[in-house]
Amino acid sequence: MDAENNKPLPSAFEGPDDSPGYVLWRVANRWQREQRNALQPLGLTHTQFVVLAVASWFEEKEALTQIRLSQLTGSDTMTVSQVVRVLEKAGYLARIAHPTDTRSKVIRVTKTGRELAEHAVQVVEATDKQFFLPLGDNGHALMTLFNKLLR
Repeated sequence: MDAENNKPLPSAFEGPDDSPGYVLWRVANRWQREQRNALQPLGLTHTQFVVLAVASWFEEKEALTQIRLSQLTGSDTMTVSQVVRVLEKAGYLARIAHPTDTRSKVIRVTKTGRELAEHAVQVVEATDKQFFLPLGDNGHALMTLFNKLLR
Protein backbone atom coordinates (compact mmCIF):
# COMPACT_ATOMS: atom_id res chain seq x y z
CA MET A 1 0.00 0.00 0.00
CA ASP A 2 1.26 3.43 -0.75
CA ALA A 3 1.28 6.16 1.92
CA GLU A 4 -1.56 8.08 0.24
CA ASN A 5 -4.03 5.27 1.03
CA ASN A 6 -3.05 5.15 4.72
CA LYS A 7 -4.40 8.63 5.45
CA PRO A 8 -7.70 8.70 7.36
CA LEU A 9 -10.77 9.96 5.57
CA PRO A 10 -11.21 13.73 5.73
CA SER A 11 -14.02 13.46 8.30
CA ALA A 12 -15.18 15.60 11.20
CA PHE A 13 -15.54 12.35 13.18
CA GLU A 14 -12.98 10.11 14.87
CA GLY A 15 -14.64 7.11 13.26
CA PRO A 16 -17.95 5.92 11.82
CA ASP A 17 -19.50 5.25 15.26
CA ASP A 18 -19.25 8.98 16.01
CA SER A 19 -21.31 9.90 12.93
CA PRO A 20 -25.05 10.30 13.70
CA GLY A 21 -25.94 9.39 10.11
CA TYR A 22 -23.91 6.19 10.18
CA VAL A 23 -25.30 5.14 13.56
CA LEU A 24 -28.86 5.91 12.43
CA TRP A 25 -28.26 3.83 9.30
CA ARG A 26 -27.07 0.89 11.41
CA VAL A 27 -29.99 1.19 13.84
CA ALA A 28 -32.47 1.45 10.94
CA ASN A 29 -30.99 -1.64 9.29
CA ARG A 30 -31.25 -3.62 12.52
CA TRP A 31 -34.83 -2.43 13.11
CA GLN A 32 -35.80 -3.33 9.53
CA ARG A 33 -34.30 -6.80 9.95
CA GLU A 34 -36.33 -7.34 13.13
CA GLN A 35 -39.54 -6.17 11.44
CA ARG A 36 -38.84 -8.24 8.33
CA ASN A 37 -38.38 -11.36 10.47
CA ALA A 38 -41.57 -10.64 12.44
CA LEU A 39 -43.72 -10.01 9.34
CA GLN A 40 -42.32 -12.88 7.24
CA PRO A 41 -44.69 -15.50 8.71
CA LEU A 42 -47.61 -13.25 7.70
CA GLY A 43 -46.34 -13.06 4.12
CA LEU A 44 -45.85 -9.30 4.26
CA THR A 45 -42.87 -7.07 3.69
CA HIS A 46 -42.63 -4.04 5.96
CA THR A 47 -43.52 -1.74 3.06
CA GLN A 48 -46.62 -3.85 2.33
CA PHE A 49 -47.55 -3.68 6.00
CA VAL A 50 -47.18 0.13 6.05
CA VAL A 51 -49.37 0.58 2.96
CA LEU A 52 -52.01 -1.84 4.29
CA ALA A 53 -52.01 -0.27 7.76
CA VAL A 54 -52.15 3.31 6.48
CA ALA A 55 -54.96 2.38 4.08
CA SER A 56 -56.83 0.78 6.99
CA TRP A 57 -56.35 3.86 9.19
CA PHE A 58 -57.36 6.45 6.62
CA GLU A 59 -59.89 4.81 4.29
CA GLU A 60 -62.89 5.90 6.37
CA LYS A 61 -61.60 9.48 6.58
CA GLU A 62 -60.94 10.11 2.89
CA ALA A 63 -60.98 8.62 -0.59
CA LEU A 64 -57.50 7.08 -0.77
CA THR A 65 -55.76 7.18 -4.12
CA GLN A 66 -52.26 5.83 -4.77
CA ILE A 67 -50.95 9.39 -4.76
CA ARG A 68 -52.54 10.07 -1.37
CA LEU A 69 -51.18 6.78 0.01
CA SER A 70 -47.76 7.82 -1.24
CA GLN A 71 -48.05 11.12 0.65
CA LEU A 72 -49.30 9.48 3.85
CA THR A 73 -46.61 6.78 3.89
CA GLY A 74 -43.75 8.99 2.71
CA SER A 75 -43.00 6.47 -0.06
CA ASP A 76 -42.50 7.25 -3.72
CA THR A 77 -45.51 6.74 -5.98
CA MET A 78 -43.89 3.95 -7.99
CA THR A 79 -43.24 1.90 -4.85
CA VAL A 80 -46.80 2.44 -3.62
CA SER A 81 -48.14 1.49 -7.06
CA GLN A 82 -46.19 -1.78 -7.02
CA VAL A 83 -47.19 -2.59 -3.44
CA VAL A 84 -50.87 -1.83 -4.10
CA ARG A 85 -50.75 -4.14 -7.11
CA VAL A 86 -49.28 -6.98 -5.02
CA LEU A 87 -51.76 -6.45 -2.17
CA GLU A 88 -54.66 -6.25 -4.62
CA LYS A 89 -53.59 -9.51 -6.29
CA ALA A 90 -53.42 -11.15 -2.84
CA GLY A 91 -56.96 -9.99 -2.10
CA TYR A 92 -56.08 -7.49 0.64
CA LEU A 93 -56.90 -4.33 -1.30
CA ALA A 94 -59.42 -3.47 -4.01
CA ARG A 95 -59.59 -0.54 -6.40
CA ILE A 96 -63.00 0.97 -6.99
CA ALA A 97 -64.25 3.92 -9.02
CA HIS A 98 -63.50 7.32 -7.46
CA PRO A 99 -66.73 9.14 -6.51
CA THR A 100 -65.71 12.45 -8.13
CA ASP A 101 -62.64 11.83 -10.32
CA THR A 102 -63.26 9.43 -13.20
CA ARG A 103 -59.49 9.19 -13.86
CA SER A 104 -58.71 7.89 -10.38
CA LYS A 105 -59.41 4.76 -8.41
CA VAL A 106 -60.07 4.64 -4.69
CA ILE A 107 -58.15 2.03 -2.75
CA ARG A 108 -60.23 0.05 -0.27
CA VAL A 109 -59.10 -2.54 2.24
CA THR A 110 -60.94 -5.85 1.88
CA LYS A 111 -62.28 -7.79 4.87
CA THR A 112 -59.32 -10.18 4.57
CA GLY A 113 -56.94 -7.22 4.31
CA ARG A 114 -58.43 -5.62 7.41
CA GLU A 115 -58.04 -8.87 9.38
CA LEU A 116 -54.42 -9.17 8.25
CA ALA A 117 -53.73 -5.51 9.10
CA GLU A 118 -55.18 -5.97 12.60
CA HIS A 119 -52.96 -8.99 13.21
CA ALA A 120 -49.88 -7.41 11.61
CA VAL A 121 -50.11 -4.20 13.63
CA GLN A 122 -49.98 -6.27 16.81
CA VAL A 123 -46.90 -8.10 15.52
CA VAL A 124 -45.17 -4.88 14.48
CA GLU A 125 -45.96 -3.10 17.74
CA ALA A 126 -44.72 -6.06 19.81
CA THR A 127 -41.53 -6.10 17.74
CA ASP A 128 -41.10 -2.34 18.25
CA LYS A 129 -41.69 -2.71 21.98
CA GLN A 130 -38.97 -5.34 22.23
CA PHE A 131 -36.58 -3.43 19.96
CA PHE A 132 -36.90 -0.14 21.86
CA LEU A 133 -36.99 -1.74 25.32
CA PRO A 134 -33.33 -0.84 26.06
CA LEU A 135 -34.30 2.86 25.83
CA GLY A 136 -36.47 2.59 28.93
CA ASP A 137 -38.28 5.86 29.60
CA ASN A 138 -36.43 7.62 26.75
CA GLY A 139 -38.87 6.33 24.11
CA HIS A 140 -41.04 9.47 24.23
CA ALA A 141 -37.97 11.69 23.93
CA LEU A 142 -36.82 9.65 20.92
CA MET A 143 -40.22 10.12 19.25
CA THR A 144 -39.98 13.87 19.84
CA LEU A 145 -36.54 13.94 18.24
CA PHE A 146 -37.64 11.77 15.30
CA ASN A 147 -40.61 14.08 14.66
CA LYS A 148 -38.30 17.11 14.71
CA LEU A 149 -36.20 15.44 12.00
CA LEU A 150 -39.30 14.77 9.89
CA ARG A 151 -40.46 18.40 10.00
